[in-house]
Amino acid sequence: MTGNPPKPELRPAIRATLDVLRRRIRRYVWLQGAGAAAAWLGAAFWLSLALDWFFEPSPAVRGAVLAFALVGLVALFWGLAVRRAAVPFSYSNLAMLLERRFPEFRDSLLTAVDLAGVASDECNPHLLAETCRLAEVPIGQVRLSRVFNPAPLRRSLMAAAVFVVSIAGFIQASPDLAAVWARRALLLSDELWPRNCRLAIEGFDGGVAKVARGADLDIVAKADTSMPVVPDVVEVRYRGAGGLRKRMSRVGNARPGRDEYQEYSYTFRGLLAPVTFDLVGGDAALRGLKIDVVENPTIVEMVLDCHFPKYTDRAPRSLPVTGLMQVPVGTRVTVRARSNKDLIKIAVDSPLDDPPKPPQSVAPSPDDPRSFTYTIDNLSKDKTLLLTLSDADGIKSREPVRLTLAALEDRRPELSVQLRGIGSAVTPQASIPAVGRVEDDYGIARVWFEYAVDKLQPKIQPIASPPGNATQYRLAQALDARSLALKPGQKLALSVKAEDRFDLSGRPNVGTSDRWLLDVVTPEQLRTMLQSRELVLRQRFESVIKDVTDVRDSLARVDFSPPAESPNAKTAKPEASKKPPAAAAKGAEPGDAPDAQADRSPERLASQRLLQVQWAQQNGRKSASETGGLAEAFGEIREELVNNRIDTEELKLRLEDGIAKPLKHIADEMFPELDRRLDRLQVALSDPAAGGESAKRALEQVDAILLSMRQVLGRMMELEDFNEAVELLKSILRAQQGLHDETKRRHKEKLRDLMEK
Repeated sequence: MTGNPPKPELRPAIRATLDVLRRRIRRYVWLQGAGAAAAWLGAAFWLSLALDWFFEPSPAVRGAVLAFALVGLVALFWGLAVRRAAVPFSYSNLAMLLERRFPEFRDSLLTAVDLAGVASDECNPHLLAETCRLAEVPIGQVRLSRVFNPAPLRRSLMAAAVFVVSIAGFIQASPDLAAVWARRALLLSDELWPRNCRLAIEGFDGGVAKVARGADLDIVAKADTSMPVVPDVVEVRYRGAGGLRKRMSRVGNARPGRDEYQEYSYTFRGLLAPVTFDLVGGDAALRGLKIDVVENPTIVEMVLDCHFPKYTDRAPRSLPVTGLMQVPVGTRVTVRARSNKDLIKIAVDSPLDDPPKPPQSVAPSPDDPRSFTYTIDNLSKDKTLLLTLSDADGIKSREPVRLTLAALEDRRPELSVQLRGIGSAVTPQASIPAVGRVEDDYGIARVWFEYAVDKLQPKIQPIASPPGNATQYRLAQALDARSLALKPGQKLALSVKAEDRFDLSGRPNVGTSDRWLLDVVTPEQLRTMLQSRELVLRQRFESVIKDVTDVRDSLARVDFSPPAESPNAKTAKPEASKKPPAAAAKGAEPGDAPDAQADRSPERLASQRLLQVQWAQQNGRKSASETGGLAEAFGEIREELVNNRIDTEELKLRLEDGIAKPLKHIADEMFPELDRRLDRLQVALSDPAAGGESAKRALEQVDAILLSMRQVLGRMMELEDFNEAVELLKSILRAQQGLHDETKRRHKEKLRDLMEK
């Protein structure tokens, strides 16, 4: 029984050479990967250092850069080292690599490697041995280093060496900067790089400042003068808006060692939206500064709680503020206001106070930070409050809210009072009536007469004490002169006074009426004065009667007959032809034109009628007004007689029923009826038939008025008869007194004669 032939095997020299080649390939891969990774880390160090040095990005950006470097390192090392080193290398792959690099093998090495794994029954062992022998001859002369390309490995290692040496040199030369980089790049610290300049800014807590919408914001940057460099220029660099840059204004010129800071200023004007910007000067920068725009604090509701003083007798009220607020003097005013934002404090200033006072600080309500109150215990004079609001955002109101309080002084009572039925003279037994109205804004306490005889001290006579808190009082009281013991020839000064309930200044306000100065006369003197006045009124009335007569004459001349049939047509033309134009015009009636008699055309006649009627109506209205005035004047004469207690029943009947009432009837009823009839006449002027009838009715009314006037004039004329009778009686009394005196004289003479005998 024969055994299996031995399996062909490679010669130990070939196997050892291939194993060495595998190890050297893997070492090459690991070295190249390590060099590339070191170079990547070095490049990342310098790039991150440059980026951080020049731009000082935020921790988020620096974290992203660090993550990118780590991810790149892992990817690079994985691709160049780990993944390639993990690739399996078979003897066939290695033999093929050597065959390609060294042609002297003439495929013997690859054939020997391939046949080494074949079973002995499939391959002649002698043939395999011969092939291995042929491959073994050149393999001892092969230099494996020629298999590798040293350039990539050399570049990787050189780059790594350069970066390692440069980084080591940087760390050796500037360990502090290297430590700052490590803290900023690896630990993502907010620590800043050392600078030759140092900048600071005021008002940006946490890099954020708040400003009211539409307001300006002044920012002030400060450069530390103790640093090596003080920048000449500091810029505001907007983020967004195309990277707009604005140069800040340098404030003064600081001197190192003496001034701590050099200041720079810039104003953001009319801010309506948030702004993010950087502040850059020299090698220093303040980045990511932000201005938030918030609403301006203002008052959206304001109410005054008013507790009025006692003298006003008014219940407390709440008044919404709508502008200038008028409040009585002495009122306790509480200002209640509500803002559109939460408040921190409210500064209340009173610029009109004398002496000036510093602004008061008021805290918002603990229950509602948007509300606050401010109390004025006693509003004694006008007051202006300026309310400056400070809100939770640190914003002050751009303009203070102005509240103007007008302290209304309690006015003295107003008296609209006059004497009724009393003229400039009174008799000692007169009753002097005063009528009118007394008004006060908050209430009348009392009303009285104040009078003085000649130059004596004034005296008072109470009139009334209005009930409750009456603000109006209708006065209808009389002062009885009999209680004053007046004598003819004296002068009486009289007025009405009133006082209110004002009690803040220690005494009330007193108002007074007009002051009347009256002459005290005898009844005979007053009658004479009234008779003289009546005579003047009668003369005026006679003039009114003449005017009404002219009105009647004018209406009587209104001609409604046709021009050819006019009774005046035949005589008017010859008359006009004999007179010169001026004389004709002078003789024309009211309403006639100079050539009225010559022109008898229908148009001319219609115009003449209209003028005559209008003239009559105008004079009728004037006479009505004068007649009404005369009625009032005669009524006043009657009242004076009554008030002075010198009237008789006959005088009262004559003046009232015989004169005043008829005149009032004429003025109020008869003249208005005439005016209506004249209106109808004007409408009917174009119609001769209707116009004639209307003219007739108007003439009838004028005649009725004249008849009534003449009757009244007759009653006025009775004054002369009465005066004559009075004079006759006076002469009889004088004759009787003379006779009596003569009789007494003769009796004395006879008695003396008897005694002498």
